[in-house]
Amino acid sequence: MKRKLIICAVSSFILISCASKKENMVYSGNVYEQAMQAYKSGDYKTAKDKLRKTIFSAEGVTPQQIMEARFALADSYYQREEYVDAIVEFEEFISLYPTSPKVPEALFKLSLSYLSVAPDYKRDITYINKAEEKAQEILDSYPDSEFVNGAKKVIAKAREIKAKHLIYIADTYEKYGKFYSASLYYSDVYEKYKDYIEKDYIAYKLAYNLINAKKQYEDEIKKYTEYLKDTEKAIEKEQDLEAKNAMINRKKVIEDHLALLNERIEKSKERAIDILKLFSKAFPDSKYKKDAENLLSKVEK
Repeated sequence: MKRKLIICAVSSFILISCASKKENMVYSGNVYEQAMQAYKSGDYKTAKDKLRKTIFSAEGVTPQQIMEARFALADSYYQREEYVDAIVEFEEFISLYPTSPKVPEALFKLSLSYLSVAPDYKRDITYINKAEEKAQEILDSYPDSEFVNGAKKVIAKAREIKAKHLIYIADTYEKYGKFYSASLYYSDVYEKYKDYIEKDYIAYKLAYNLINAKKQYEDEIKKYTEYLKDTEKAIEKEQDLEAKNAMINRKKVIEDHLALLNERIEKSKERAIDILKLFSKAFPDSKYKKDAENLLSKVEK
């Protein structure tokens, strides 16, 4: 019985040792040639496995071959539309080999990968910003690259999405009666993304929300006006000098806040009128021209 236990223990040790050796197996330099052959033939699935072996487990592979293998691995993920892995590998490649002639291509495919994993314009645009950032790096650092035209298209697409994102936020604020907040986003998109929007539509929406800014603050103004009256009454009744001074300071804060809101409303109205007065000249063929004229007429009454 004891002899059987010893045999079993030895057998188990041998199996574990074999498994461990398999996990830590070192491959010959030939795996690089096999990997690159699979990559160049378009067999990206096979290429991925062999490229990882080349990078992490092969003997006799030169630094140049490691660099080529890293790019090929990133590109294999990209070609298979495994964009999250492609992003990781392209970022790693650029970090490790910033002077490689492959960097412009890596940046371009990285920008496209970020575009591909980005959610729609109604959600977070972090990846859209990343796509634009990588494409802009091509224009800034590699102006003679063959990827310049492609980078410009990525930037245009990213900015188009960012414009839609801002308009979506503006529309949402307008929907919930936050007209001044909506105007800020309409103004932002008009200033930053003129080439990616219907300018006449955004100009009209901006004016409309500026005019209605007062509605956003009606309840707040009413609330603080009542609060001011109550504070004034409390000041008159208060006998303690220290408490009275505190109330007087509070009254000043309330008055300043009300003044700020009223000034914001008045300036919004003035800006809206300026936009509407220039609307017909700026957009003579706009389908919103009549709406703009009607809006101006109501404001000026």
